[in-house]
Amino acid sequence: MALPLAKLRLYLSLIPLLRRRPGISFREVGEHLGISAQAAQREIPEALMLCGVPPYLPHDYIACFTEGDKITLRFADQFKRPARLTLQEAAAVLFALRALSPARGSPLATPVAGLMRKIERALGSGEVKQLARRIGTRRRAPGAFGKRIALLEQAVGEQREVEFEYYTQRRRAVKTRRVRPYALIDRSGQYYLIGRDDFRKKELHFRIDRMRSIQLTDATFERPASFQAQRYRRSEMYRPGPKDTAVRVRFAPEAVRFVREASPPEELKERKDGSLERTLRTDSLRWVVDSMLQYGHNAEIVGPAAARAEMRSLLEAWLDFYKRNPK
Repeated sequence: MALPLAKLRLYLSLIPLLRRRPGISFREVGEHLGISAQAAQREIPEALMLCGVPPYLPHDYIACFTEGDKITLRFADQFKRPARLTLQEAAAVLFALRALSPARGSPLATPVAGLMRKIERALGSGEVKQLARRIGTRRRAPGAFGKRIALLEQAVGEQREVEFEYYTQRRRAVKTRRVRPYALIDRSGQYYLIGRDDFRKKELHFRIDRMRSIQLTDATFERPASFQAQRYRRSEMYRPGPKDTAVRVRFAPEAVRFVREASPPEELKERKDGSLERTLRTDSLRWVVDSMLQYGHNAEIVGPAAARAEMRSLLEAWLDFYKRNPK
């Protein structure tokens, strides 16, 4: 079965770690990813087989060896030689890395910083400054998002509660939340704060780009010894509850490829006519409806009736709006 695109990207990002740690156990790899050792042993070799471009085969780039519960990678000979870049190529890579600027604690932060230092040493500080002036770039102070990350990192490190206004997409509402921050998670380029929500009295995750007006309070707490950040590095951040509704959506063959790449395999069911059915568990029917609109006529909500009625109500409201505003 094809791996979802987000999971594939996550697995391929482990290549530097696997290369530096020959013989690392699948148990350690699984703990890093938040999956079982069995799943890591089954899926990671499959992901590595997707490396390469025609006319080369995957083993022309990376050879993967497994022995018992351990894995070792070996790069092709051409990877043993340092990359040779022109001045323009080196400058392009450097400024692209500056724009990327991953947050501290991100799996990309250390390798990106190291690569930037190597390129800057090779180019020379004078050449870098001259190129920066010519193309109008410079090192910028952290923007609003970077400041949020820094403030939340401080809160996590000092174990101090935070307050912030938070937009919940499922309910389309902004509310003030007070949270005990346990960890920051970088998941496929999206940053989350994991912590205990004071109002709902349970552990939740919050997307940092949906926060505003973050305030660091004087109230302190002790992080539970049982807390495990790796549980939140799985394919789906949302954790269904016992009162959630199971919504079935059928996708036409034209949309199957995109749905399969973006969905957990356990939610999908292949159909004989080439279509695909996905079952989503949710506490917000409106969220499902909004999510399906991007597929247009290639997606149909099969059930339950309440979800179909929610979609019908939204479409009728749009139709009424355009009838009243034809221009």
